[in-house]
Amino acid sequence: MKTIPQPAVITPSIIVLALLAAAVVFIGVTGKKVPLLSNIRVDIILLVILGMTICTQGGIGRIAATGQWSHPLSIIGYILGGLILLITLAVFVGWKPPYIQNDQQALLAIALLASLKVVNAVTHYLLARS
Repeated sequence: MKTIPQPAVITPSIIVLALLAAAVVFIGVTGKKVPLLSNIRVDIILLVILGMTICTQGGIGRIAATGQWSHPLSIIGYILGGLILLITLAVFVGWKPPYIQNDQQALLAIALLASLKVVNAVTHYLLARS
């Protein structure tokens, strides 16, 4: 039986994207004046786009390559991604989710959930390798 090689979770392109995402969060949280990034909502959109790009490479893309769609850690990844999208939607629709009072807190919540999603993907990768 031919086994499918499992793509890596951490690649140089993912590291670069993660560093860009960290810079966006830093700029959004500190309120630094940077062209194009001085609006917290633009920061949120950019963070979500960077996160989706990371996910296509090291998350859902890897799950698709290995066919582990129903693995419990895959499902946790779907839930975390859904929460990120729900918070993003809430910011632009004007909803006030619990514990998130403003757009800056929403940016932090998205960054935290994205970090948990990365930890989940790395854990899934390490468990599947052994």
